[in-house]
Amino acid sequence: MRNARRLVSTLASYRMAYYACCMRRLLILRHAKTERTNPGGDHARQLIERGRQDAQAMGEYLAARKITPAAALVSDATRTRETFEIVARALPHSVRTRFDCALYLADPRVLIDAITQASDDASTLLLIGHNPGLHELAYEFAGAADEKILDLLARKFPTCSLAVIEFECDTWADAPHAPSRLKKLVTAKSLRPADSVSDMLNADDAD
Repeated sequence: MRNARRLVSTLASYRMAYYACCMRRLLILRHAKTERTNPGGDHARQLIERGRQDAQAMGEYLAARKITPAAALVSDATRTRETFEIVARALPHSVRTRFDCALYLADPRVLIDAITQASDDASTLLLIGHNPGLHELAYEFAGAADEKILDLLARKFPTCSLAVIEFECDTWADAPHAPSRLKKLVTAKSLRPADSVSDMLNADDAD
């Protein structure tokens, strides 16, 4: 038993070293559920209670599975800031964060440009933004993903959905042209009791 635990620990260390030098991992997270309107306009829309609960659950999911970012790129909209702040509270360490107005309602080209400029000392990067840009980006980077997961992603990317993308490269500048694969697709609804990832087909997709 002791030898088995030592082996597991050694394999985990090797995996972490491999990610640090040979892989990049991108966490694409859409903001959580928001109010429909705000007197301050779309940019000022805030999370509703369900959105706050979903963001907390997503943060706890990331922490429990040790999928924790070293850095984050976040749209400067109120709803994306709030989503990040709630998710970050559940993580075991602080996250180097940049709130960027260019990411507000950005299309995939702008998002990719931001990713390629990320610091290479962050092998796992969190990106929080908006549809349709995030949805299109996740699908573009999905690569040779599992067919069932790819079909789910093609249909919807609801609020507080997470796509985990792995790139076979050692710098973020190389990521757009490197082999990539969608490793996980998680929705807020799938983290609620008695639900499953397949429930994303019925998730309310209103922004």
